[in-house]
Amino acid sequence: MVNWSDVAFDLYPHGYCLSWQPFLLWLHAGADLVVSLAYFVIPALLLKLVRQRQDLQFSWMFVLFGVFILACGATHVMNLWTLWRPDYLAAGMVKVVTAIASVGTAIALGVLLPTAVALPGPAQWESVHQNLRREIGERKEAEQQVNQLNLELEQRVRERTAELETANRHLSLLHEELEQRIRDRTRELEQAQAQLLAAAHQAGMSEIATNVLHNVGNVLNSVNVSANVIGHKVRASEVSGLARAVRLMERPDGDLAAFLSDDPKGKLLPAYLSKLSDALAEEQQSIAAEVASLMSSVEHIKQIVAIQQSYAGVASLSEAVAPAALLDDALRMSADALERHGVDVQREVADMPVLPLDRHRTLMILLNLISNAKYAVEGRPEPRIITVSVSMPAPDRLRFCVSDTGVGIAAAELTRIFAHGYTTRRGGHGYGLHSCAIAAREMHGVLTAHSDGPGKGAVFTLELPVQTWEGRA
Repeated sequence: MVNWSDVAFDLYPHGYCLSWQPFLLWLHAGADLVVSLAYFVIPALLLKLVRQRQDLQFSWMFVLFGVFILACGATHVMNLWTLWRPDYLAAGMVKVVTAIASVGTAIALGVLLPTAVALPGPAQWESVHQNLRREIGERKEAEQQVNQLNLELEQRVRERTAELETANRHLSLLHEELEQRIRDRTRELEQAQAQLLAAAHQAGMSEIATNVLHNVGNVLNSVNVSANVIGHKVRASEVSGLARAVRLMERPDGDLAAFLSDDPKGKLLPAYLSKLSDALAEEQQSIAAEVASLMSSVEHIKQIVAIQQSYAGVASLSEAVAPAALLDDALRMSADALERHGVDVQREVADMPVLPLDRHRTLMILLNLISNAKYAVEGRPEPRIITVSVSMPAPDRLRFCVSDTGVGIAAAELTRIFAHGYTTRRGGHGYGLHSCAIAAREMHGVLTAHSDGPGKGAVFTLELPVQTWEGRA
């Protein structure tokens, strides 16, 4: 068995091997001292590096190298010590520790080597830096372009705002003018109606007066609807949106470009102004179309008055008329009342040429027939259906039909339904169908009624003699 005491104390220091020659002794001692000091300084520096650069990759590897180098330094210290003291057991233990640290470091370095090799080198970092510098330059150039675009956008917004303000002024003037024209037209119609009614009564023409009231009343509904629609559109105008946009642009700091490019509301402002411009243009077109419809209704009222003034039998005034368009005009003027009564309209129109017709007399008859059909289906279970149609049963005959699914007409009443003052409707005056029959005769046509009986609806047919324009030539 090994006696460790003998091993530890029966050996000689290395100085004996060097014969205690001063030169050799101090050569080894000095070299081991310097190497050990260097080995102790290096781990301290590595530790300082790791602590100051906590962003380093693989910092644990630096610590491991520090332990390895520190162990190597310890072996040199033991070499220095064993020159005079034979503590070879302690020296061997230090070398074992150094061996373990060396093997661990070697294994760790072998594992880490592929990753370390893959790390970018100086050339790669230089390339990255060049790319970054290029990107920075491009970004600065892009920022300059954005600033230029902001200036252009600000100018475009100012121009569009000026255009919208001009359009707003024009639209406001148009609104005021339209309202004034509607008031003037309505006042003129009321005055003309009152004057004609008074003159008719004074001349003993009560029938003409009541016909005027009845027929004008049918069209005045359309006039009132158009006036209400125009008033609603004026009140609901998108012009207020322009004021909101102007308030957004009135920045307290005066930096409109920054507002348009950075503020979320500012980014939406150009698109909003574009949509607002389109909405104002569409609104102007819609009001113009409604005014045209209103003027058409007013013109028809004037013609009704003129027709009743010539009630004594003046010849019809024919003009080129598309029968389908005439039927559509009657439906348009009656649309609001039909919708209010929950009436569905079925339209049946055949292809036919433009024909010479007394437009206003024919339109007056169609309005009366549609109005009567509306009241006929009132109160009936749904669906409440009115069917209107126009066709040419013969080359020289034009036929308008208005049928309903209403209360129907008894056979005894069919013989006197066109008589003056006859009516089956509560609140009716019995003037409408009478005046329609007279107007049909004045156009050398005929107005007829048919019903299968009470509860089975009715059909009113207006037939007029016509000639094509080629035949007239």
